[in-house]
Amino acid sequence: MKQSTPHFLTPGDTIGISATARFARPEMIETAKSVLEGAGFKVYYEPGILSQHHQLAGTIEERVAHFNALVHHPEVKAIWNVRGGYGSAEIVDAVDWAALQKNPKWLVGFSDFTTFLCHGVQQGLATLHAPMPISFETTKKEAIEATLKVLMGEEDALHCALPKEVHGQVIAGNLSVIYSILGTPSLPSLNGCVLLLEDLDEYHYHLDRMLLALRRREAFKGLQAVVLGVFSDIHDHHIPWGPDVRHSLSKHFEAEGVPVYEHPIIGHGKENWPIILREV
Repeated sequence: MKQSTPHFLTPGDTIGISATARFARPEMIETAKSVLEGAGFKVYYEPGILSQHHQLAGTIEERVAHFNALVHHPEVKAIWNVRGGYGSAEIVDAVDWAALQKNPKWLVGFSDFTTFLCHGVQQGLATLHAPMPISFETTKKEAIEATLKVLMGEEDALHCALPKEVHGQVIAGNLSVIYSILGTPSLPSLNGCVLLLEDLDEYHYHLDRMLLALRRREAFKGLQAVVLGVFSDIHDHHIPWGPDVRHSLSKHFEAEGVPVYEHPIIGHGKENWPIILREV
């Protein structure tokens, strides 16, 4: 899978803040400015970033316009999404991907922004799975610092979770979102890939159902390895679905002969380290 890696950043460069899904709050923007400006970067966002349309950061048309404005902004070198929720998939096809291919910029985020990260890979771009401003205050300070170092080309956290002999295109993200983009132009083939997964606030059997659907579609065919990150706030019934969540997650990969590793490298908690979606 041929990819373009955006230019790494240097202090003084401009980072754009986007809101592709749930609406942004003023304190999230202030947190982003405080952290990024404190690290020596400039911060830019469209005046309408605080728009709200029900649960979303504006209408589809507004969110597309705001994101594409960052794509076309000559000084913006990276686009960092402010939060997740739901809604990124509504606008991903309307993004000016041709402009991003011509002038690659880092796309940064996780959770619902997994759609953009994976779609970027499909468009031949390296993207960055990393904490977002909504979680800066609860994410380990070291993980945020590591993200800034990755953006400057100084660090890569993936070596912590995988043995050196494992290679492939890295795909990382939220299981529910990956399941939701199955069969769409946003999910790359996992053949030859290394897959990192996390999730939040799901029922135990929902996780099993999503993985079963992916497996029945032969999505794990040719998968080189999987890393199970943090699955937090997982619910169950009075009679548990299975012995434990890890067993339910692992069994689908092990049945396909895919090596399974466990490491708290990504998730919705304190441990959410930067992962570049590229060949390793």
